Amino acid sequence: MTTQSNRRAEEEIARFTEKYPDTDLDSVPESVWNRVKEGADLSEAYGAHRKKLREEEADAARINEKNAAESSGRISGRPKRAVYTAADVFAMSASEVRDNYEDIILSMEQNGFYQD
Repeated sequence: MTTQSNRRAEEEIARFTEKYPDTDLDSVPESVWNRVKEGADLSEAYGAHRKKLREEEADAARINEKNAAESSGRISGRPKRAVYTAADVFAMSASEVRDNYEDIILSMEQNGFYQD
């Protein structure tokens, strides 16, 4: 590198460090460095890269919102029963009781299956 090239690189790195103090030069993507090699300013090329990322994230968020609005909801592996009988609960393993605890308590309150 010539002295002029060194000076330009040092100035660009100084501007970059000032503008993006929390960004390590090692984390700058190769696509940005390729633009710098083509003559673009480091800070401007990195700023354009960040803007493109924000736009892509915003697009993804809009698509996800649209898809969520059109979705029928999550599909679970097995549907939960809203009501259990005492016989259902006694037939369950300890882990099944833990997995269905809220529905069991609700069933007990609604059906009072611990009556004497």
